[in-house]
Amino acid sequence: MTAEMAYGALSAKVRALYGKRLRSDDFARLAARRSEAEILDELRQHPGWSRALALVPPGAWGYVGRVEVERALQEELRLEYQSLAYYVPREDKPLMQFQLRAAERSAILSALRRLKAGLSPREAPPPPRIALHSRLDEAAAAACTTYDQLTEAARDTIYYSALRQLRPPRTDELPDFTRADAVLRTAYYAHLLRIVRSQYQGRTQKVLLRAIGEQIDLLNILHILRLKTYFPQTPREDYAGVLFPFQYRLTMDFLRRLCEAPGAEGAYELLRVSPYGDCFDETAVDAVEEYYQRAVFRFNKRQLSAVPPSIYTAIAYLELKELELGVLVNVIESVKYGVPYHAEFANLVGG
Repeated sequence: MTAEMAYGALSAKVRALYGKRLRSDDFARLAARRSEAEILDELRQHPGWSRALALVPPGAWGYVGRVEVERALQEELRLEYQSLAYYVPREDKPLMQFQLRAAERSAILSALRRLKAGLSPREAPPPPRIALHSRLDEAAAAACTTYDQLTEAARDTIYYSALRQLRPPRTDELPDFTRADAVLRTAYYAHLLRIVRSQYQGRTQKVLLRAIGEQIDLLNILHILRLKTYFPQTPREDYAGVLFPFQYRLTMDFLRRLCEAPGAEGAYELLRVSPYGDCFDETAVDAVEEYYQRAVFRFNKRQLSAVPPSIYTAIAYLELKELELGVLVNVIESVKYGVPYHAEFANLVGG
């Protein structure tokens, strides 16, 4: 089938959903509200968020906490994922499950963080109203008291082998959290790359490899800059433990020289002449993190209008919806806790 025949309906659905997004003036108006309850009541009337928030009784707004609010908002992403999955050809379904695999990784890391903090097992969170098939035994992960129990809860996931490799020699020990995060993310990206290289070709493969590859490059840069900025005494040999063993526009030699650079300023000097040099005018880690988000947004927004459409049309939309959710969470936290409202990024996402 031609791309238009295979993905035309999917592309039309994506355009319809994207037309319901929150705009810049919506974010500004929500940020000016007096309370979280007022924000949530307004969102219940907005076509891009009303379906999920309608599932929470309005009278409960005054009693829900931050976790419950974010869980309610996440329901909208699940609803939209489910609605798009209906239009996805069978051969694209393994790749389309990228958000499920990322959610499993986050749940595993959350359980490991709890174990390292010495906190008691938590009651498993209520199952989402919009059920999606997860390979992780989430109830067992929430209730685990040992690393071996957490590993067993992940037996059917793509992370099982990595968790077994991370297992310390002693049963009463836990792996380093930073290294575990890097190893599980490596398993995630390796899984996606295997699918892309084995199942796609031509323009679609090129777009997918660029989308994944540039994210990996920028995340590797961020890992190095964070170490040099916040942990300058970190031995050079420890840098490899937090880096992904993949590159797109960078090379292993460049990453090695970046790790060996004298301090953060030395790293920035190297980065200014790298393929990503245009984002290093400012020498601050938070500026680079903002650049990463902006780069992800702009790349994915361009893909929504790509001709011909492909499976990445749906992936691009879901990435954009995730960024919209991030802005929305910032708006709520700015009203509820007084944290800074990131108007510039909100204007970009809502443009």
